[in-house]
Amino acid sequence: MHIGITGASGFLGRQMIQAANTFGYTVTGFSRAPDRPILGCQAVRHFGPAMDVEGIDALFHLAGESIFSLWTPKKRHRILASRIEGTGWVTEAIRRANRKPTVLVSSSGIGIYGNRSDEELTEESSTVMNGFLARVASVWEAAGAKAEGVRFVPVRIPMVLGTGGGVMPLVGPLFRCGLGGKLGTGRQWMPWIHVSDVVGLFFHALGNASIQGPLNAVAPNTVRNEEFTRILGQIVKRPTLFHAPSFLIRTLLREESALLLDSQRVIPEKALSTQYSFHFPELPAAFSDILP
Repeated sequence: MHIGITGASGFLGRQMIQAANTFGYTVTGFSRAPDRPILGCQAVRHFGPAMDVEGIDALFHLAGESIFSLWTPKKRHRILASRIEGTGWVTEAIRRANRKPTVLVSSSGIGIYGNRSDEELTEESSTVMNGFLARVASVWEAAGAKAEGVRFVPVRIPMVLGTGGGVMPLVGPLFRCGLGGKLGTGRQWMPWIHVSDVVGLFFHALGNASIQGPLNAVAPNTVRNEEFTRILGQIVKRPTLFHAPSFLIRTLLREESALLLDSQRVIPEKALSTQYSFHFPELPAAFSDILP
């Protein structure tokens, strides 16, 4: 099988390449700098308006501006534009191809559900357009749905736990220094997933033709922020006495506070019903794997 990966040089892209090589697949990376080799890719093609997906059997679309760092007006524009334009390049390339990929598996985000308190959210739950993260995920999925003649699976990803990327380079040092603590009330649900299960679910979607439409890539045991804080403190053997009140977080971060305070009790219903076996279903084991 020949797999194409946009965003191949990023955190998730590198993990996808490694897994694809393990399976013995041919991997083509898509990059804005196609002259630069990407470790593990047999070829690198241009990622842009004239990209070529001819001969690609399956396409993983991971490219997009990071949502981390301050959401200045320019940053917001880059986040939205990278998803609308980049996904447009992908779907147009699929339309032009004589031999199209059979499946497009694309990153998306759980932000599409908005702030939902204790409501259990499956792939069948309603989505919202309130808030920046919800708008980003909505336009991303809408752009991908324009792909003609392929199975489309937007993978809704939460906070990713892994080494060398995801959320841990941001929060890990704080907790190791004893500066960790609950955010707001601590009662908000915090969906999470180990990076190996993000990879696993992309390949699960690739190999299971019954999976179409949204796929919640979340661990089956979602925790509240206060439990996340307690477990991480135990793993790094540091106290978690600090507390950041909601009003302070909202004052300092404004709309970015949604990353920390929104409550989303997301259930991986489609993954479980199609017999995906999670590598790390429990948070303590996930932390122990990446924070030895």
